[in-house]
Amino acid sequence: MSIANLLRALAALMLMVALSGAALAYWSAKRAAFFNERINLAHQSYEMHLQLSGNTYQLFKQYGDAMLIGDRDQGMGEAELIRLIRENIRTIRGLIGQEIELVGDEEIEELELLSQIERKIEDLIARFEVVRKDTAVEQFGRNWTGLSVMLDDEIDRDFHSMIQMALEEELEEVEETRTAAAHYLQMANTVAVFLVVLALGVVAGALWIYTRAILRPMRRLMQGVSALADGKFAQRMNFEGRNEIAEIGGVMDGMAAMVEARTQSLTTQNTELEEAVRVRTAELEELLEKSRVAEEARRQMLADVSHELRTPLTIIQGESDVALRGADKTIDEYREALRRTRETAKHTNLLVNDLLFISREEAGQTRLKRERVDLKKLLQEAIAVFDPDIPVITDLDSAEMSLDISRIRQCLAAMIQNARRYGGPDISVRLLRTPAGYRVSVEDNGPGLPDAEKEKAFERFFRGSNAAGQYEDGAGLGLPVVRAIAQAHGGNALLQDRDGGGLSSIMELPLSSPLRVVSES
Repeated sequence: MSIANLLRALAALMLMVALSGAALAYWSAKRAAFFNERINLAHQSYEMHLQLSGNTYQLFKQYGDAMLIGDRDQGMGEAELIRLIRENIRTIRGLIGQEIELVGDEEIEELELLSQIERKIEDLIARFEVVRKDTAVEQFGRNWTGLSVMLDDEIDRDFHSMIQMALEEELEEVEETRTAAAHYLQMANTVAVFLVVLALGVVAGALWIYTRAILRPMRRLMQGVSALADGKFAQRMNFEGRNEIAEIGGVMDGMAAMVEARTQSLTTQNTELEEAVRVRTAELEELLEKSRVAEEARRQMLADVSHELRTPLTIIQGESDVALRGADKTIDEYREALRRTRETAKHTNLLVNDLLFISREEAGQTRLKRERVDLKKLLQEAIAVFDPDIPVITDLDSAEMSLDISRIRQCLAAMIQNARRYGGPDISVRLLRTPAGYRVSVEDNGPGLPDAEKEKAFERFFRGSNAAGQYEDGAGLGLPVVRAIAQAHGGNALLQDRDGGGLSSIMELPLSSPLRVVSES
């Protein structure tokens, strides 16, 4: 049985005992009040009967005195006694009415007896009044004889017996009430003793159950918890039964087993974590080294940008100074100075745009304006503008895909310009189909590029060993821009050695671009 149900049963039993005691106390109080009130009413009725008897005898004495010595107060004393007698009768009748309300119809006999007494008194008063008014001397003997008979028969015998009967009934009622009260008191004492014994039994049983079902298991549970707190996870409580403490003990045993297993697992994981921390530390050191290299590259880029921008800005300033010096220059000379300034500014603008595009591509914010186009036709049209003598080699009839036309033209121009500057005179453009999309390559028969410089050629402002000291008009942004545009399309750009000598600048363009953080418009 669960502890909750056990406690509920004990609480219900205690509540029943308490309610029984309260009911007994309430019932005893009600009965005591009943008996007290009944005895009270009986005593009051008894006293009022005595007053009635006394007032009546006093009235009859007054009547006798008035006949013997004359009515000196003109009947005022008799009238006052009559008023008191009637007041006594009304009071007794009210008391009997209260007794009827309290105990029922068994008091109606007292009411009938009171009515007989009242009639007897009223009859005697009427007869005394008749005798008192007839005061002639010649009638005195005859009246006194009648008065003596009335005193002997009507008052001493009939009235006295009625009053005596009423008094005896009130005394009997008091005695009966006391007997009933004693009986009820004895019964209440018996029930009270029984309830006390029952309450003691319930308390003793509750203490026994508490010790056996709660206190001892709780001590055992606390010992088990203390063992767990000391790290003794192998110790088990092994409770029996289905109460709440047994359930808690089972949960604690399960928890101890789980903690023991997890402790062993944590020991293993700590070893693995230490190894992982060692590896991650090495990786972080590598990342820090890369960050340092990247910071150096950023500083170098800023220096290169400053250097590259300083030259065209110097040219613009020089041309402006030449145009502003002297007033004897012709319009053609001014026009030539402005043309050179414009060309230099245009070159500077292209340089800045290329740097901005590369930065946006690295940040994943490149904006492309894609259109559905035939890549083969686009290459042919672009080469016809750049150099019609460059052949386009391909076996494809068409190469439909979605591209930013202006950016692809920019890539092709940069690749051809790079081949012209640093390669041989034999330049060709090749278009091939790949599993992922298409490959555009610009090939030359020049001196090529060492393997160590092929990847560096895509860094900003890098110049290979074959360009050192020559081709000063190059900014070193052509191939980085090509790679940025190719990667923005989801592809890539790379350099490879050409079969038979020379270099191939390759741009790979997939048909479907992978998901990237790119803003396209």
